[in-house]
Amino acid sequence: MAYHIKYINGKCLNQIESEWKALQSGQEMTLFQTYEWFQMLLEHYIPEDTKEFESVYAVVESEGKTCMIAPLWIIKKTFRLLNQKGVYLLGRGSFSDYLNFVYQDFDADAFDFLLKDLSKRYGVKYCTFEDFRESTSAYNHIMKNYRITRNSEYSCVSLRLPSTLEEYHKMLSKNSRQNLRTANNRLKKDNKNLTFNFDDQHIDRDRCLEIRESKLSVKYDHFSLYIKYKYRILNRLRYIFPRFTPIKLYSESKVMTAIDENGNLRAFFNYGYDSKGTAIRIMAAGTDLEFARYSPGMLLMYNFITNAIQENIIKEVDFTRGDEMYKFALGGQLRINHTIKIRI
Repeated sequence: MAYHIKYINGKCLNQIESEWKALQSGQEMTLFQTYEWFQMLLEHYIPEDTKEFESVYAVVESEGKTCMIAPLWIIKKTFRLLNQKGVYLLGRGSFSDYLNFVYQDFDADAFDFLLKDLSKRYGVKYCTFEDFRESTSAYNHIMKNYRITRNSEYSCVSLRLPSTLEEYHKMLSKNSRQNLRTANNRLKKDNKNLTFNFDDQHIDRDRCLEIRESKLSVKYDHFSLYIKYKYRILNRLRYIFPRFTPIKLYSESKVMTAIDENGNLRAFFNYGYDSKGTAIRIMAAGTDLEFARYSPGMLLMYNFITNAIQENIIKEVDFTRGDEMYKFALGGQLRINHTIKIRI
């Protein structure tokens, strides 16, 4: 089968909108591979090309039809020590929890053809694919057919929803069920109440960010001085992409909230739907530390999950990167992300 590749500048996403949207509903695609997500990256993340690097979309065509799009960040020559020459996926170091090529069905020959062409075009020997999901065809093809020089694992957690509430409750540990009861009992004992909104159209998103930053600051305070200085030095050497927050900037961003009887935000989850609308991916979460003893985040997500099971539309709640205990307490299962470096 004959293949052809055209390269589109990273700032010209609109030139391939129709081709992209035709592929993004593929079985292995997540919201992090949607056209709308990359629109956000384009505006707040994709850097201007320099002598050291450039961003491109490699569009692979077969028999006149697009079969794969590769959003790529090419480092053309090593700079600042840590930024090694090679091919990377666009979205690295960002809020993109899962990186991948964009395809309806994975075409191994198209993938191999692309990597050979990239090697010739840019004179690179290595490709580094970060945050690749272990379950994808692309990952498994690479592992079977390429020389792996690095393979690092990172924890993710997701929950495949069962068909009934009874099945879901059986998935929860005795301790988890007890903790949920304790949280509800504490609310009643202290004459407090929570209202859960699964798609809050009126929430102050700046307040969500305040709660999230407060939680992160407490977490980072526990880091040792050695770790803090280490990452400060590394970040001076590593190319740092512009920061952005999907909760405010992603056009398809949703927020579920737990609001107390006085109208105060006590917990939230920022999420988005995959293109088929049957899975949600959590992008950020936060709990008001002053209200933490009532576990508002746990109660909010538990109520969302049980409601989703009853509606029978959403099939997966994906908590994405990180192995925080609450994710497992709600029935989540460990999944693995990989950063793999290969020699072409």
